[in-house]
Amino acid sequence: MTDAMKFDATTVTPIPDPTTESGEIFLFEDALGQNGRPFVFMVEDPPNKTRARHYHHEDVLYVYVSGEHDIEGEGTYRAGDLRWTRAGHVYGPETTGAQGGSWWVISYGDPIPVDVAETAADTTGASETPSVPAQQLPRFASPYDWDGIDRAVRTIGGAILEQLLPEAEIDRLDVELDAYLGAHADAAAPSTGSQLYDLFLGHRTLRLHGLLEKIPGSANLIGRPELVAWAQRLIGPMASSVLLNAAELIQIEPGEPAQFLHRDTDSWPQMPVGEHPVLVNALVALDPFTLDNGATCIATESWRWDANRQPRGDELARAVMNRGDAVLFRGDLVHGGGENASGTRRRALSVSYCAGWLRPVENSFLNLSRVTVRALTPQLQALVGFAHHDASSSRGGMVGLFENGDPARALTGETGG
Repeated sequence: MTDAMKFDATTVTPIPDPTTESGEIFLFEDALGQNGRPFVFMVEDPPNKTRARHYHHEDVLYVYVSGEHDIEGEGTYRAGDLRWTRAGHVYGPETTGAQGGSWWVISYGDPIPVDVAETAADTTGASETPSVPAQQLPRFASPYDWDGIDRAVRTIGGAILEQLLPEAEIDRLDVELDAYLGAHADAAAPSTGSQLYDLFLGHRTLRLHGLLEKIPGSANLIGRPELVAWAQRLIGPMASSVLLNAAELIQIEPGEPAQFLHRDTDSWPQMPVGEHPVLVNALVALDPFTLDNGATCIATESWRWDANRQPRGDELARAVMNRGDAVLFRGDLVHGGGENASGTRRRALSVSYCAGWLRPVENSFLNLSRVTVRALTPQLQALVGFAHHDASSSRGGMVGLFENGDPARALTGETGG
């Protein structure tokens, strides 16, 4: 582990500030919260730019480099000044001066600002916590009450299924995952081409797509009849079929900070949130999920919230689970992986299903060879895209056609991968 680092803003290319769509951020690949290091980056804002009232999930230190930065109730900060703010403290608005301003941001946790302009917390300017604690997710033991599970996911947002996978199936998955990761040491590192998105994915989190190609035992989970049927029931009011959105290993290693809270439906920014989800997730614990090793944080009922609403304080429940348990939840629920402050990994498989008319996050057409797809069951072939979505019965059309017909024909009579 590096014990000292130098940060020189002239050595990196800035990116547009994604939180305000003006100004720039200078990110450093080796200082994004990984390996026990802090988040370190520089912000450069244009003249007279105003940021709304907000707070941060963790303490943040600011080192001012140029220009002026006025924060309501605090005064004006100038080059050479330092400012510290406590996690959860609501402040602002803040405005740069006539020459703009720039400052370094240093934090040992999630530094992304949370806008409170649309929330009831924006009343006193001090740190607030909601008066109603988070509702814990209901738990279901086998034989599962699927009516109760469906109701919980639709309303509260999620449910925990105890011992969905037997020990023997988990053991097989672990063996296959260990073998693949051992032979492909760099395959699970974030490499999307976007520094910001790689930061979101986590530099101390291992991720794999294409599980049907790489981990044969994953087929039993991805195509599990009760999971697929559950997805079809939840998404049914919005689509006549479902697709595999993504099947992913998510392995949070020690030292990974808490993930930025998000909705998985953020992949489609213009997607409205309504009563019926267009995406549902099953996150299956291959290791125990504990408060120390990164048990998923979930804001129950957050699918009802405005798009910019973020949870605070005790609005977050935790998906504490045993090996083999699974948390099922709506894709429009605010959630995120927890900080792994333990000395051990937190391994899970995430399987999500989306409406058949959406473009999935995972590109299964490129991740899976034709040889692999031909060996799958017809149900799995349809889940990975070798079936069309037919909305003609509801006065719609068809999407996903191959040669103006059923894409399953692309698998017939062909050879090679």
